[in-house]
Amino acid sequence: MGSTSLKLRAATAVSIPTYEELEARIQKLEAEIEKRIQIQEDLLTLGEKYKLVFEKAGEAIFIIQDGAIKFANRKTRGVLGYTNEELKTLPISEIVHPEDRQRVVSRYRKKLKGEKAPTIYSFRVVSKTGKEIWIEDTTVRVTWEGKPATLNFVRNITRKKKLDAQLQFAAKLEAIGTLAGGTAHAFNNLLMGIQGHTSLLLFDIDSTHPHYEALRKIESQIQEGAELTSQLIGYARKGRYQAGVIKINEIVENTSQTFGKMKNEIRIHRELTQRPHDIEADQGQMEQMLLNLYINAADAMAGSGDLILKTRNVTHTDIKSKLYKAKSGKYVRVTISDKGAGMDKQTQQRIFDPFFTTKRIGSGTGLGLASVYGIVKSHEGYINVESKQGRGTTFYIYLPAAKKANAKNKSPSELLPFIIPLLRFHF
Repeated sequence: MGSTSLKLRAATAVSIPTYEELEARIQKLEAEIEKRIQIQEDLLTLGEKYKLVFEKAGEAIFIIQDGAIKFANRKTRGVLGYTNEELKTLPISEIVHPEDRQRVVSRYRKKLKGEKAPTIYSFRVVSKTGKEIWIEDTTVRVTWEGKPATLNFVRNITRKKKLDAQLQFAAKLEAIGTLAGGTAHAFNNLLMGIQGHTSLLLFDIDSTHPHYEALRKIESQIQEGAELTSQLIGYARKGRYQAGVIKINEIVENTSQTFGKMKNEIRIHRELTQRPHDIEADQGQMEQMLLNLYINAADAMAGSGDLILKTRNVTHTDIKSKLYKAKSGKYVRVTISDKGAGMDKQTQQRIFDPFFTTKRIGSGTGLGLASVYGIVKSHEGYINVESKQGRGTTFYIYLPAAKKANAKNKSPSELLPFIIPLLRFHF
């Protein structure tokens, strides 16, 4: 028993560290603690530096976690219009445009799970003020505060999208114009053949012949067909114009007076500038353009309402459009406004397409505004439209000022034979 106790005491004595050993261990532990503290401080400093870099970045950078934006830099907040606190509690799905929401949320979930999903894709978001913005999002899966998240680098591509739409629109109109011009000329040749044979038959018969009225109706139909092809050729900008220096105010007054006599339920208001620039244009085409717009306005007001006509001298800096850049110089702006039903955005995007019409079958050909577009473009002008449903529509036409002088208009009486058949070709 005694020998066993001695052995235990000996073992215990060996296992007890000396004072010097304990002091060394404490110093080593303190050094490790100081090192860890320094590492944490360095990490915090590095994190703050990264945050500062993100905050000053020129593009939007944010982190999505648990379906909300947990961190957003200044650019993100500026684009979306929300504060950091608002973004942390607002589901990301509420910011994404409703039409893109399902696709974006699905890709976000796949990214979090590590599944295959596009790294770069574009979609629309809606700012706090309701503004629709196109963005291109580059997404990377990361760990944020110990949990899965996505780091997003975003570019605002709204302007690029609009420029792409402009190019597509211009290409579409050019293609349609080429098709319309070729079709119109071919159709005109057919009409000339039909007209020739009809005229020969009429030479050999008188009004008592049983086929006389039928042949006269064929001639009438040929004239209507010729009007349609004329508008198609005008849209295609391949018509034969007789350009001269003319006074736009006189054309506006003459056409509106003639139109007012035939549509006396329309109240016409004229606000014409006293000394508008002369323009170099084909008078007949200008008359057709204005009459088409008057008819369009009257139809939008269900045949009764106020038609407001204005002219004003402007320059290229007054032509505001996101679809094109106007050439430098002086212009005359002709404004045609109505207080009718107005149009939605989808309709506005198609109003200049040939054969597009919102009327029931048989009530319109869809060539009126198409020919307006062609006439304006053939005179190197520009046309803009503003419309809201229930509030009416306004067309702005910009025509270049003539470099010559001594404008002189033809007699407006030449207009009357044209306006009667035109009124039958609604939009």
